Amino acid sequence: MKKDNIIVVFSSHLSDEANDKFIKHIHDTIGVKHTVVCYPNFNQFSLPQIYNQAIKEHNNESAIMVFCHNDITIRTRTWGRLLLHKFNSSDFSIIGVAGTTYLAENGVWWNDRSKMYGVVEHTDGYKTWVSEYAVPRPGYTKPVILVDGLFIAVDCNNIEHQWDEEFKGFHFYDLSFCVPNYLDGCNIGVTTDIRILHQSIGMVNEQWDNNRKQFVEKYNMELPIVYEE
Repeated sequence: MKKDNIIVVFSSHLSDEANDKFIKHIHDTIGVKHTVVCYPNFNQFSLPQIYNQAIKEHNNESAIMVFCHNDITIRTRTWGRLLLHKFNSSDFSIIGVAGTTYLAENGVWWNDRSKMYGVVEHTDGYKTWVSEYAVPRPGYTKPVILVDGLFIAVDCNNIEHQWDEEFKGFHFYDLSFCVPNYLDGCNIGVTTDIRILHQSIGMVNEQWDNNRKQFVEKYNMELPIVYEE
């Protein structure tokens, strides 16, 4: 079925004012029929729990769901049109803005930067810089094995696995979603046509490492994973 609307989902521990500001940003930039769903979440739910609840409550056959962080600014105007076109003209099930064709045995997806693809801006509040992996190709969607969780667009009617609720908190939810779908034949891609500023530099901590170990233990028979043409 042709996709004609987008459902944007985000989890937030911020104020109503901040949430409303982000929702307005989506309204002002997306350019297509859409719904924005905010789930207030003060660490009582993991992202897989929130995202699966969103699929249960809001998914429909003509929708693409976008699961994203609320600390992003989408630079591309009418980005929703680009996204719908990509899904309607291809067999991708999952599309993001940064990802890789290689996942090392240690579960760190940025282990080999030569295998990464995508363009994302970052800011620490003082300066802004661009992380650019490979030369961007307008109109092209690069096949990969996984995409980063800051922005994941999904045809939830064309995936083999929902979000893995074994992974608690806010780390490795993206890998534990993408990898089983990739292994079971879903096509995953990265586009550089949608430009995003991430208001975070990304930090690893004890929970991140615990989830990494959990992921490596669960997928030890498959790792390392290399994209196969």
